[in-house]
This record gives sequence, structure tokens and C-alpha cells, in this order.
Amino acid sequence: MKKQTIVIANILLLIVVTSVYMVAMGQTQVTQPKINTTLVSINGSDIKDALTSVHNNTTPHYVKLSENQINEALKDLPGWTILDGKLHKTFTFVDFSTLFEFMYQVADSSQKLNHHPNMTSTWNTLTLDYDTWSLGHAISNLDMKAAEAVENLYQEGIYTDGDN
Repeated sequence: MKKQTIVIANILLLIVVTSVYMVAMGQTQVTQPKINTTLVSINGSDIKDALTSVHNNTTPHYVKLSENQINEALKDLPGWTILDGKLHKTFTFVDFSTLFEFMYQVADSSQKLNHHPNMTSTWNTLTLDYDTWSLGHAISNLDMKAAEAVENLYQEGIYTDGDN
């Protein structure tokens, strides 16, 4: 049920983004007269409100990790590396909608931990970088905890194809 809710939310978000884009580009959506359609309107802040509602309102306790601690933790995080001083991994998906579904799950998990990655995406790749700015952009215990949560989401989902 939760997965269906996430998929529906993603579809609705894509409809909103497409509609806003089309309006911004001065284009209109053409509706065929014989097609019955239902217009669903989502306020842009609805998604933000949904994520904010799961925020735990706590200030995390960050501990800077030593190089040895980082290397030890990386043993349990397949494919994660240190790149430019950040905990880093790029995930590949079959298409954009699958990537977007996973990105939403990462956002939800990040809100619960009150610790957020830098995310960049293309059509089918999502790159995550974690560091803790309050420790001078060092890698902390919460970076590892967040990466572990993301890795668990990825491994438990329908995303793995043996390449990541």
C-alpha cells in the first residue's frame, strides 16, 4: 500500500511539474473531446508538507569519523566511496520514474534522520554525496547512518539489477 501511495504521489508530482512547465513555456495542454479526464490539482507545498510532517524535530548529534572508522564503515556499504571528501555513490535505474520514486524515498528517509544528502540526477542516474557541514564538511556518524538507510532502501526495493 505504501509503495502504491508513493507511486501515485510521484505521478501526481510529474503531472504538476509538466503542467507548470507547459504554462511557463506558453504552451497549453490539448485535451481530446472524446477522452474523459480527471484533473487533479496539487498545491506545490503539499509535497513539502508531507515531508515536513515526518520530520522528527531533533538536532542530530554529529561525531566526526576518523579515516579508520570511515574505511571500516565502507565495508558494509557496497559501491560507496569517498570522493572529494564526501561519502559518495551513484545509483542507476531503468528510467526516470523509477529514479524519482527512489529519490522520494531518500527524501523521506532524510527527513526522518534530519540529515540530508546533496542529490544530483539525470535521466536514470542519481548521485548522492554526504558530508556534515556543521563539522567543516567532514564525514560524520550520521553520514554513515544515512548512507546505510539509503543502501537498505535500494537493496530492499525493486531497484537492484546486479550492476550496483
